[in-house]
Amino acid sequence: MRKMFERLKQVNYRNYLAFFIYFGLITIAAIVLDQVSKYVAANNLPQGEAVPFIPNFIDWYLTFNKGAAWGLGDNNTFSRILLVSISWIVALFIPGYLVFQISKSTKFDVLFGVSLALVWGGDIGNLIDRTFFFDRGVIDFISIQSWWNGFGIFNLADSALVVGIFMLVIYFIIEEIKYLNVKRKENEAKELEEKQKETENKDEK
Repeated sequence: MRKMFERLKQVNYRNYLAFFIYFGLITIAAIVLDQVSKYVAANNLPQGEAVPFIPNFIDWYLTFNKGAAWGLGDNNTFSRILLVSISWIVALFIPGYLVFQISKSTKFDVLFGVSLALVWGGDIGNLIDRTFFFDRGVIDFISIQSWWNGFGIFNLADSALVVGIFMLVIYFIIEEIKYLNVKRKENEAKELEEKQKETENKDEK
């Protein structure tokens, strides 16, 4: 830990200015849009009644979810405390991970940064509900059950989480492809070098 703080003192933070700006803006936007939309839904929608928004596609359906995301889970106290704990772990892990990587002067890919900001913003959006409105639960109000029967009711925080995780998966796939291409080129170069050596040895004989 001490070594990490020593490395942080030596970091050129100007190199991270663009990252700090877009990461912060995306995270704040995700949290604000989520909380504002929940407030509007809770104060304007009838609970437990579908209100068509886009016919046969999206309905507003206000519900107070004391379980997991998309209306999953139940009102079990232990499960709810576990969910709150997991949300807090994620909320604290992400900035901790970024600080650790910055101490190593790691450069962040934009796709990775945007993805992580969406995940963090979405997690904090629902964490606010789970922590400060524990008795009420998380406000969910978006339904696509008119064409996907059985799919849970969700909110903007859930959407940010899903999009962020999906983008992270894409990022890691791209990075894996890049790594495999580099390894392939390195192997091809080694094979070419070995063939050249074999040819040179034959010529010498």
